[in-house]
Amino acid sequence: MKRVVFGIGPVRELLRARRGGIAVVWVSRSRGRHGADPLADLIAEAERLGVPVEPREPAELDEAAGPGAVHQGVVAIAGAFPYADLDDIAARAQAAGPHGLVVALDSVTDPHNLGAIARSAYLFGAHGLVLPRDRSAEVTAVAVKASAGATEHLAIAQVTNLARALGELKERGLWIAALVGPGPGTTPVWQLDAATTPLCLVLGAEGSGIRPLVERQCDFRIVIPMTGTAVGSLNVSVAAGVALYEIARQRAATPAS
Repeated sequence: MKRVVFGIGPVRELLRARRGGIAVVWVSRSRGRHGADPLADLIAEAERLGVPVEPREPAELDEAAGPGAVHQGVVAIAGAFPYADLDDIAARAQAAGPHGLVVALDSVTDPHNLGAIARSAYLFGAHGLVLPRDRSAEVTAVAVKASAGATEHLAIAQVTNLARALGELKERGLWIAALVGPGPGTTPVWQLDAATTPLCLVLGAEGSGIRPLVERQCDFRIVIPMTGTAVGSLNVSVAAGVALYEIARQRAATPAS
């Protein structure tokens, strides 16, 4: 099964992380191989790594990338996305001791949000991202582009039952924190002891939130307090970035022992 990755940044990260899985890189005939064009450096990197590079008409790139895609003159054809095993992610987080961090998404179906969350998760030090197989976006070309290629560096697992997966993470020593809306029994995100607590941060779909069966597995219900009232809530990817930054901020002040 093949997949398409497009855009200069995502293709560059694909080359760095998984060049062995790339069949070919297509580049626009109308773009130069030399000079100030950033595509020239990408072509040189692919050729240095032994990845085939083929010039293609812009219309062919448009068709390969899909409607509305901003491919920037480059499309990579690669193998299926290599999802990680939950056990591998859990082991990485467990090895990090109090700074273990996993992100889990419940029913987040927009690939742009998935990509943006993956980018924040990677940049703020998460050891992996967990997705349900059903009712969830997958790692598509759109998600890779939205992540700026972070999906190629972050371990991402698909699980059949998210609630059961959270239970397995708890057995490995992680505490489960659900990021929810304002309400009784919630704690502001900055009051969560993220500095000394290995965590799995769970986020749900906008509107419906985290499903009750999944939320029952959570140890904490944390909230991002907001002062504006005219708009319902933060976009889920923005909320993820805020929460992950707060976790990283606390941990920067308290190195893991």
